[in-house]
Amino acid sequence: MENASFIRRIFSLLYDSLAILGTIFSLTLLLVIINGGVPEKGSYADYLQLLITILSGPVFYSYFWIANNGQTLGMQAWKIKLISEEELTLRICLLRCAFSTFSFLILGIGYFYILFNKEKRSLADIATSTRISKIY
Repeated sequence: MENASFIRRIFSLLYDSLAILGTIFSLTLLLVIINGGVPEKGSYADYLQLLITILSGPVFYSYFWIANNGQTLGMQAWKIKLISEEELTLRICLLRCAFSTFSFLILGIGYFYILFNKEKRSLADIATSTRISKIY
């Protein structure tokens, strides 16, 4: 299988980001309704909101990669798939999310590396012994 291009991966990421934002907004609305208003700074509800924001992405990706045979919603739309050299575990998924976040925070260098790598692998791919491949 051929590894997915930079463009397919970025558009898949954008698609998934919309689903994650929808999840964050929905859970935040539920929290505001249960709390009876916006959480006060330093309250338990405020920390819960922070957890919702931080964990929504990794939970989303890990769930779909493990439960949906290596594909998130965006990956299904763009016909790409996460493939691991070993069994795909929660540990690998969370490590991949951490490396991807780090790659994004350093001006996207980990993603732009795909453009210069012969195998079209990102730094997260290399670090976790995974790859994103096109499916037909």
